[in-house]
Amino acid sequence: MMKSEKMSADLRFFKEYVICNGTAPTHTTTYSPGTFPEDEVLDINKWRDRVKMKILEIKEDQMSFDLSGIEVALANSIRRVLLAEVPTMAIEKVFVYNNTGVLRDELVAQRLGLIPIMADPEIFSWPSAEAKGADETTNLDKLEKEVIKFKLKVKCKKPPHDSADKEPINGKVFSSQLEWIPIGKQAETFKSSPPAPVHDDILITRLRPGQELDMEMHCHKGNNCGDRGHAKWSPVATAWYRLLPRIDLVEEVTGDLADSLVKKCPMDCFDIEEAHGVPGGRRAIVSDKVRDCTLCRECIREPELAKAVRLARKKDHFIFTIESTGIIKPAQLFKQALQVLKGKAQNMLDHLEQLEGDLAVQAMEVDEDNQQAES
Repeated sequence: MMKSEKMSADLRFFKEYVICNGTAPTHTTTYSPGTFPEDEVLDINKWRDRVKMKILEIKEDQMSFDLSGIEVALANSIRRVLLAEVPTMAIEKVFVYNNTGVLRDELVAQRLGLIPIMADPEIFSWPSAEAKGADETTNLDKLEKEVIKFKLKVKCKKPPHDSADKEPINGKVFSSQLEWIPIGKQAETFKSSPPAPVHDDILITRLRPGQELDMEMHCHKGNNCGDRGHAKWSPVATAWYRLLPRIDLVEEVTGDLADSLVKKCPMDCFDIEEAHGVPGGRRAIVSDKVRDCTLCRECIREPELAKAVRLARKKDHFIFTIESTGIIKPAQLFKQALQVLKGKAQNMLDHLEQLEGDLAVQAMEVDEDNQQAES
């Protein structure tokens, strides 16, 4: 393929950036190779070298990073996998022996199901038909790789008469009161890190003196994908990204108008510098806080400023944030999401190879039929 003439700077800008105007964004399309007048043949090695990742912040349950050089489809796939396809352990079955509290059985069960359970899903297998059909009378010893068992047995009592605290005992039922019941050899397996709720202070329900709860719970491995999926298995509180902002001053903004521009931006994306030979002796510049821009468009509300300020976002530069529920560390979540995507890609390749083989067999059969017809 002959290399054609390079595109102009303006055309390249429109290709690489979304332009954020006062009423609506423009140039939002992600173009495929060959759309523009230059050699853009897809080369996997060049693409791989272009992909960059930079960790901006990492905490116990949150991680922010830059991911650049990829298409929005891939970025969104990572986000969706994080939300729905990385498995965890969660309460799936609740057996109610007694509930005299004001909250109905199904509401208590729903609240229990949404409590994040600290247990490594890699250790457990996906639930079999036997595990799914197990009840409170089932011997679970042979299901120790599929089920985690908890119980909740709480009774609310009046406070002692001489107590300064007038709150009833067990008036508030918290996640810390869930008791893990080991199955089979789980006590030995999880000796150093027994399964438990991630947070001890999650309020399940309230009781009054004389009321009680007696329940048994089974946790299964699952995810938030498909007909049997549920948000309780999602390993993230949320995962999102935004495109890298860019601000250009295409015309000089000086004097009082520069002061007005600086005041308008709530994220301090503009600053003032002294300048000789311009009205007022000062002009506006773009500060080093451009990354914080939320595209509120306050800086382009006035027609005079709209001509001078250009807002844009880089199409292939994503600022990712992952907020874990605490079950799995955010860095590990990202790795697992990539593994899920890798598995999907391999599955697609396997199907294509099978299809190619089937088509080859069909072609051979057609040739044989034709030869027999000719003879």
